[in-house]
Amino acid sequence: MMEAGEDSDYSDNYTAQPEIKAIIIGSKAEYKCTAANTILSNTDCKVGKEIVKSEMKQKTVQNRSVTLVMTPGWWRSFTLAESAKYIQMEIVHSLKLCPDPHTFLLVINLHKPFINMHLKSVVEHMEIFGEQIWNHTIVLVMYDNKEQKNEDSKQLIERAGNELDIVIKKCGNRVHVFNYTDSKGINVEKLFNEIERLVAEHQGQCFKIDSKLFEDMEEKRRNVKKQAKERENEVKTKMHTLKECLTDRSCGFPELRIVLMGGSFVGKTSVLNTILKITQEFSNSKKSLMREGEVDKRRVILIDTPGWWPYAYVKETSESVKQEIMSSVTMCSPGPHAVLLVLQSGAAFTEAQRRSVKEHMELLGRNVWKYCIVVFTRGEWMGTPTAEEHIESEGEALQWLINKCENRYHVLNYMEQGNREQVRELMEKVEMMARENTDLLTPVEAAMEETDSGWGSDQDMLERGSFTLERPEMDDEKGKWAENAEIVSNYRSLSDVSKDISEDFTMNQDH
Repeated sequence: MMEAGEDSDYSDNYTAQPEIKAIIIGSKAEYKCTAANTILSNTDCKVGKEIVKSEMKQKTVQNRSVTLVMTPGWWRSFTLAESAKYIQMEIVHSLKLCPDPHTFLLVINLHKPFINMHLKSVVEHMEIFGEQIWNHTIVLVMYDNKEQKNEDSKQLIERAGNELDIVIKKCGNRVHVFNYTDSKGINVEKLFNEIERLVAEHQGQCFKIDSKLFEDMEEKRRNVKKQAKERENEVKTKMHTLKECLTDRSCGFPELRIVLMGGSFVGKTSVLNTILKITQEFSNSKKSLMREGEVDKRRVILIDTPGWWPYAYVKETSESVKQEIMSSVTMCSPGPHAVLLVLQSGAAFTEAQRRSVKEHMELLGRNVWKYCIVVFTRGEWMGTPTAEEHIESEGEALQWLINKCENRYHVLNYMEQGNREQVRELMEKVEMMARENTDLLTPVEAAMEETDSGWGSDQDMLERGSFTLERPEMDDEKGKWAENAEIVSNYRSLSDVSKDISEDFTMNQDH
């Protein structure tokens, strides 16, 4: 294995390039921006902590004209199928900003173990560009010298495990290791030399993507932006009209009562904390919990309901969880003004998830949608300039859900809890909806009608299968996969994925 800059048989067989063009790629919280800032060696060119779209920075460094394009990251544990479509579009769009790059710099941070699910995620996201990308890639391994003291590059990589070694070998053993806590931790000259060796290996040929793949993705991106603008204008017009129509009605609810709904690990606790400006720790409770506080001197009551597995039909959710969801309405008598359906940003939303959301939401009655607002969590990592672009890029499943809620949606940025304007806007949407409805969501008198049983269509299985190892066999006596430990063991652990995301989230806050 050769670290960038080490002597080799071809160490002198390259020519210094007057221009270097590189695309920096990797998952979220890998410190891609730190690498870019150090390479550009100028704080004026800082890209920021976590970018939301592909961005280009240029500067002359060590007598070379350097062009760096930063790409938005994906959640470290997500497969390509689980990543939001707009992330894929923005990653490919980097080639529009930097045609014919000399190299891709794949950033991998050793702040935590790099295991098999991370390997799979990296391979799938990299190969959006095609398998030939590995011939043009250098791995940038990031580490914290405070945690990995007195270890040389070889020791760091060996300790990281076999999965990292697989990635490095796919890149022809091209790897550069540096300490992200030290601004001088990356030897830029050695990195440039490694890029120049790579150019020499390819006899000056830069990376080329399949032209049809690129044009198709760019066309999708243009259509998404057009449709997103249309949706944005439609929402603005509706809000303006609604405000005018409700001007003469008495306004000002003394309190707002809100139920939080959503699958497991989507960020309901983050929504609660952001609205009430508190720091309640995450709890995977199977009970509905009530919290209250004030927003602009108005009492706000929030009912946090237990989540369900994101791909589960309602029949597969335990009776106790379903009862807790249904009882949430009675916990805030005489009834809630709104139901906030929480979805995680940066993630795909499939037809299987749409059906799961529909069935679980309708535990509160089929008219629940007139009281519903979709809230996207972790808005700081939404990945596009607008929520509308996320909605349009995901396709029919998410669009159906947003339309079912009559275009009511909101984005919350947990990392800006001090920004109370985002909370005020959400409360305004809740109040406007409540005034328009003129009534409250009331308890369902009878259990929801039974829906389709079983595991659904083959397409559902494909979508649900992103979290499965194999199709589980249902326990006829219990009838609930979630209560069967043997079946649950066949599933990729949602808690592990959530822990990964939470750690990435915390790392980004700290730096």
